[in-house]
Amino acid sequence: MPDRIPLDPKLPKSFDAMPNETRSKVQLDQWWDRPYGVTMPDGRIEVRCLNGGAWDRSTYLGVADDYDAACALAEAKQAEWLKFRERPCTCLDADQILMIRQPPDEAATAGSVRHGAGGH
Repeated sequence: MPDRIPLDPKLPKSFDAMPNETRSKVQLDQWWDRPYGVTMPDGRIEVRCLNGGAWDRSTYLGVADDYDAACALAEAKQAEWLKFRERPCTCLDADQILMIRQPPDEAATAGSVRHGAGGH
């Protein structure tokens, strides 16, 4: 059974309009890599997560028809994202190729947040 996610949590003001690097350590500790659901007008649940997939808002993970499906979606999509985020990044710098890998959980523990690409 997938982990249960918060449904319609009370989020900080401007939660989805704030660059990740300006978030407080408290906010990062509370929300980083922790998916949650938002009930849509039609009763379906939009699943989101503050995980670095977008640099200035939570990442859109998808929409589910009900709460159980939302929990399963959150678990699957977040697991995919964590695998992606753990992969080394290649950086070309003049005459050298650098492989960079961010230590796990540094964003939530040290307050520095990686910029992601994509997301909604």
